[in-house]
Amino acid sequence: MSSPQIEAFLEMMAVERDASPHTLSAYARDLADAEGGVDGGLMSANETAVEGWYAGLAVRGLSPATQSRRRAAVRQFYRFALGEGWRPDDPSRRLDAPKQGRPLPNTLTREEVEALLKASAARDGAAGVRLVALVELAYASGLRVSELLALKVEAVRRDPAWLIVRGKGGKERLAPLNASAREAVKVWLQVRDAALAANDQPGGIAAYG
Repeated sequence: MSSPQIEAFLEMMAVERDASPHTLSAYARDLADAEGGVDGGLMSANETAVEGWYAGLAVRGLSPATQSRRRAAVRQFYRFALGEGWRPDDPSRRLDAPKQGRPLPNTLTREEVEALLKASAARDGAAGVRLVALVELAYASGLRVSELLALKVEAVRRDPAWLIVRGKGGKERLAPLNASAREAVKVWLQVRDAALAANDQPGGIAAYG
């Protein structure tokens, strides 16, 4: 059974904020969990007790989304309690939002890569050769688009099996190159060098010059 203060909070949410029955039910569950998990209940708890309950949510295996929702419910309840003069402090003020896991990036299937290579090779002249080299490089090495466009010609000039890539935060990593990527780059460099022979303009692997 919830406390009179929790009942008053839920009534305020329904009347003043027009919360839906679903939202009110979620708040009631979250606050009931906190009420039962904090020594002495929410109205008597200090910061240590509230933080201990909150830390226990992760130990119990609750998802970051559920932890975040329960944190929000408790924080709103204590703001309401402060406004009503029921408490002189907010013991939930130091609760940090849980870290959300990053979603994995989407990747192309082998069939999609082959279709992309076929479409690139269908372009006429140097543009097609360049696109094939870029797609092969990206597929083999896993380079980001920004890293690929910033790649210097000197980095691939000697037919390396690995690239040293400087990514976010200046961190370096090794990126592998397979035989197909190395051959595509070799062909592109021949085309590029022939086009630049007259004026010797600098440029990256993605540039004409």
